Amino acid sequence: MSKLDSHVVTVGVVLTTVLCLILRPNSHNLVLGASNATQQDWRTDPIWYEGKAEWALYDAVRTIYGKPRHYEATIFTNKQHMDPITTTKAVDWRDPNAIEVFKHNVSEMIETDNYTYRFLTTCFVRTDTLEPYKVVASSQEDCGATYKQFIVADGQVEAHIYSYFPDEGESHTPYRRPGQPRNFAFHDALTLTLRDYPFDADEPPVTKLKLIPDQTNNRETGQRPEEATVRLLGGETITVPYGTLDTYHLVVEHKDFGGASQSDYWFAADEEMRHVLVKYQGPYGVRYELKRLDWWAYWSDPRPQE
Repeated sequence: MSKLDSHVVTVGVVLTTVLCLILRPNSHNLVLGASNATQQDWRTDPIWYEGKAEWALYDAVRTIYGKPRHYEATIFTNKQHMDPITTTKAVDWRDPNAIEVFKHNVSEMIETDNYTYRFLTTCFVRTDTLEPYKVVASSQEDCGATYKQFIVADGQVEAHIYSYFPDEGESHTPYRRPGQPRNFAFHDALTLTLRDYPFDADEPPVTKLKLIPDQTNNRETGQRPEEATVRLLGGETITVPYGTLDTYHLVVEHKDFGGASQSDYWFAADEEMRHVLVKYQGPYGVRYELKRLDWWAYWSDPRPQE
């Protein structure tokens, strides 16, 4: 986000928030079957328009070379506007053709016995529907680099993978998005989009998804969606480095990838925390536990003090 964006967005926060509340349609996020308007508050909170990113820091574990590796994972989430032609950030956020998205940026650096693994996975999802717009995943280590990009537009998915591994190389897979837009999702984006689950529904729904597998791997990964199911196990009080928190525990059952056929998510029950991810456990032996939550314009400002 540029300094111009930050200043202009801050000035326009009140007007933008009022417009969101007035003009937002009554339909809710059908991807997760939301049925209570208060569930949308985390998306329309004025704090998203104050020129900073939500900064969530996690104690993390990932299995590499058969060993659990401990590290810190960072998730930055902010709103920005995308140019539908370049599919990059819009030069002018006021452009009427620009698409408002959440940018959900997961940054990981993991030391191993030989060298450091670097994963950066960025999901762009539309703020109005939480439908995927673009996903980019890259990995680097001293043996090579792998890059993956998915763009979803006009019912079409364009998947590109560039892998340094033998017998993999470059691949381009275009296909029509299967099913309804509301049921199409990326595993990498669920740490954001599942915040919209209707946790307080009288009868929490069991939702079927067409789910593209986790892309955070230096090898070629699945580019087409598989069947998956989202269900709420219930409320749980858990203790993580951040503290003891009331949470909602969601389970996503999916085709086996990364050595797992189930991913578990614990989201903050406190609406003041905007249902941020508190704990996660999923493929590739990955586990996150929240240790810090703050707001940070990380593109321009020094890291906030403890």
